[in-house]
Amino acid sequence: MNIRKKQYQIISTLGPSVKNKIHDLIQAGTTGFRLNCSHITQEELSRWLVALERAFQVQGDAMPVWFDLQGSKMRIGKLTKTLILQRGDIVTFRNGGRQTAKEIPLPHEAVFEIVEEGDLLLLNDGRIELSVMEQGNGYFTAEAVTFGELSSFKSFVMKKCSPELIKVSPRDQAFIEQTKQLKYVGYAISYLQSAEELWLFKKIVNGRSIAAKIERKKAFESLKEIADVSDILWLCRGDLGVGESIYDLFTYEKKFIDQMASMNKPALIAGQVLENMVNLTTPSRSEVAHLGFLMESGFLGLVLSDETAIGKFPIQAVTFCSDYLEHMAL
Repeated sequence: MNIRKKQYQIISTLGPSVKNKIHDLIQAGTTGFRLNCSHITQEELSRWLVALERAFQVQGDAMPVWFDLQGSKMRIGKLTKTLILQRGDIVTFRNGGRQTAKEIPLPHEAVFEIVEEGDLLLLNDGRIELSVMEQGNGYFTAEAVTFGELSSFKSFVMKKCSPELIKVSPRDQAFIEQTKQLKYVGYAISYLQSAEELWLFKKIVNGRSIAAKIERKKAFESLKEIADVSDILWLCRGDLGVGESIYDLFTYEKKFIDQMASMNKPALIAGQVLENMVNLTTPSRSEVAHLGFLMESGFLGLVLSDETAIGKFPIQAVTFCSDYLEHMAL
């Protein structure tokens, strides 16, 4: 193989595990950073930017920083405390952004217009399943099918469908306005369903780079059109495996790989790339083997998520990626 390590991108997601370790991530081999704006406030983003710019001054140059925007991805609102759901529990969802009483806030009005009895709901990246029982004016109730913990701003998926994005949310607009003057930033757009959705962001980001996150079945129907609008593609298998059948993940991955050459845009792989290293110092053998296959298939690099944001061994995860890509180049 004619592979050079520096051609690859290793994007590290920032979070509690690396709060004071940005320089260490750079030394380990990180080539860029990601901040998930769904989990932070604008004030927290400002603090991260100060820390990043300090690290860049030490490094002598800025590095790409991707702000991961919510796009059409739905999330619950802010809870007063973590909810422990037992199988059979009945919960009420109410249109709104903050919790009142014991109801779960859901700031997505369109959901309340289309939800029906029997609909399957997936929360917290599919860890919690619920079945809709009753629908009313501005609320609906659902029964927990599985056990799980639920905290603020966790993902909300309607298995049957998802409302299309018709305008950029005020929250995403606020993050863009706060950061679009920074030359090193780019924006990763979540849950895309079409090139038209991507254009909504393209028009307001001041010429900054746009990453199209491919994590919906509908996006595969217009991959080429989405690629034409974007600067880079991220194949995000985590949410793809929640919204679609996990049995079809390989089919989607293969379809993406088969079209990479014709799309003529760089692509990164994301979603549980080295999930084993969230809690352990080494990846699993299957993770290593598949990562090598993906790089040979044409991916330009990878996005580490929980591995660096909340994992126990973030520096080791980046070091392994860097060493492994260097090994492949031999």
